[in-house]
Order: sequence, then structure tokens, then C-alpha cells
Amino acid sequence: MGLFLETVIIPGCKEAEARSIVKAVEEAYSNQENDEAAYQITELYADQCQYREYANGVSILINEECIGYDDLAEAISSDYGKVVMLLYIYDGDFWAYALFDNGELVDKFNPQPGYFEEVSEEVIEASKGNADVIAKYFHVERADIEKYLVRWEDDLGDMEDIAYDDDEFGYGEWQMADFMRKLGYPYEFEEA
Repeated sequence: MGLFLETVIIPGCKEAEARSIVKAVEEAYSNQENDEAAYQITELYADQCQYREYANGVSILINEECIGYDDLAEAISSDYGKVVMLLYIYDGDFWAYALFDNGELVDKFNPQPGYFEEVSEEVIEASKGNADVIAKYFHVERADIEKYLVRWEDDLGDMEDIAYDDDEFGYGEWQMADFMRKLGYPYEFEEA
């Protein structure tokens, strides 16, 4: 089994507030046996998450056992009126993100939208990511992030190639760390 990793970015949030929010989401939604719960989040443990505060907000490495993905980001965004980006690595095969604002999905990126099954053109289009949206929410230049938002099925050449000269990682799961750094939230978590 490969790497499964979820990290959350909350712009304009301090660490203490983020800890309180994650604890409240854990208590409200995690480990419920009710299939009709508002959000399907399992095994979220706020005290096992790692928190990192930056000048523009906070990033959170979600504990390893948690399965939350978009539901986790949507719960935080909806219940607390926050902009929330969930970034994840799925089984060591790819990285992706979902961006919510006040509970509404405003952008989504997945370089392999057909990973699990063949998908429609609508799903592919909805998974492209939008550099203009990200630039607006994170106050970065579009040109500094747009090369990350490409489908891996497209002709990329060598997957080891990097998107930008100052990147550490090529087109693979850890490219997420380069993307986070460009947003102002470097991946600086310790290995569990």
C-alpha cells in the first residue's frame, strides 16, 4: 500500500483557532455510525494532527488514520465560514486538491480524474483546477502555479521533469509540496 496523506490549509486562521475547529469537527462528525450524517469523516483525531502557522494562515497535517477528503474540508468551511483547501496524496499515485469557500466548492484539481474508472468529459473539466481562482484566494501570481495544474495523461514528457526551475519534485505525488510552497504554506511536517 502506498502513501495516503491529507493536509488542510486555512488562510487567515491562527493555530489555536485551527486546533479548536478540528477538535469540533472531530466531535461532530468523526466515528459516527449514522450513514446519514452531514459529512462522512472517520478516525479524525485533532490531538494527533500536526499544525503549522504561517504569516497568512495555518496548515494542518491530518492524522494518518483519518478518512475525510472533501467532506473534511467542506465541514470546516461550511461550519466555520472559512476558506479551506484540502490537499491529498492518494496511495502514492497522485496528488489533488479541493478548495471550499463558506462550504461551497470553488475549485478542484486532480491530475488523474479517471484513476478509479472511466469518467465523463464533465468530470474531467471539473477536475482541471483553475490557476486564476487559486491566485485570487492565495494572493499569488497565476504564472507561478499554472504549470502544476495539468493532467498527467496529457503529453508531459518525463514525469521526473519539474514544473518550475525552483521545484524540488517532478510530476508525481510530492509535487504537492512544491505547490504548497508556492501558495505560502511549505510542507514542513515531521514524519510520524
